[in-house]
Amino acid sequence: MTTRLELNPLLEPIRPQMEQMEALLQGQLAGLEEPLRTMVGHVLASGKRLRLALIILTGELFARPSAPFQQLGVAVEMLHTATLIHDDIVDQSPLRRGSQTLHTIWPLREAVLVGDHLHAQAAALVAELNRPAILNVFAKTLCTICAGEIRQTFVNEGRLRNRDEYTRSIEAKTASLVIGAVEMAGLLAEASKTQLAALRNFGREFGLAFQIADDVLDFIGTEAQLGKPPGSDLQQGLMTLPTLCYLEQTENDTAVSAVLSGKRDDEHIQSAIEAVRTSGAIDAALAQGRAHAQRSQRALEALPDNHARQILHALADYVVTRNR
Repeated sequence: MTTRLELNPLLEPIRPQMEQMEALLQGQLAGLEEPLRTMVGHVLASGKRLRLALIILTGELFARPSAPFQQLGVAVEMLHTATLIHDDIVDQSPLRRGSQTLHTIWPLREAVLVGDHLHAQAAALVAELNRPAILNVFAKTLCTICAGEIRQTFVNEGRLRNRDEYTRSIEAKTASLVIGAVEMAGLLAEASKTQLAALRNFGREFGLAFQIADDVLDFIGTEAQLGKPPGSDLQQGLMTLPTLCYLEQTENDTAVSAVLSGKRDDEHIQSAIEAVRTSGAIDAALAQGRAHAQRSQRALEALPDNHARQILHALADYVVTRNR
């Protein structure tokens, strides 16, 4: 049995830096006028702050002062939050982390503009670091995320029927931000080219592992754990890795195919979830997620061996054993 790790104990050694970063984030929020402050505060109020931790730990890898990494972390958190706002609008999602999504509380136009404002605010914070190479990575990361979202929007429902297409999709939409976060932190730490390559490799594999675990949780998690109803991806017609694994090993499927063909009432969704859960698809998907996590851990071997690397190694295990 795989031991489930908890995030808070893992991050305890960097708790002071995380708290300072949270204070900086709240300071940025306090400088906004109403109603923008309330709207941004709604979407920034929760979250694991995992990308912030990766940035702080990258600075710790190279024993650098934490202040600029805290500023970079706040910028990345704002960018991440902006992408979530826009993603929820595109997917018409009613819930995020157990709370109503911004566009269901406020007018759609204003919700879009909040996402745009956070993009700009994040870019301004990165620009203040006065490192053009970092700003370049920031811009390219945002371009990759947007291109991935556009591509998924124009892909016909049910078309993602192989693992390569799936990996390409989640690399653009999820892993790219992890790659960008650790690469920007590496540039800030003046890492060597070899070390930057290792950080990018770590970020890619870590991000893929994280998203695969999320996609598995969409089938096996509870609404209380997920902050949204299980099967939300299926209800949107998205073919994630558990679905792909299920279809690969099931010759005469009816339950999942019915949902993918448009029958998305509660009865059909529940039948599809149960079909995937009781097959070997969950184990197969988790095995791929663990393989990515292990590759991220191997990438760390090219980086300084210290307490920060040990935490990064443990975080890779965490992302594939968590229950939310």
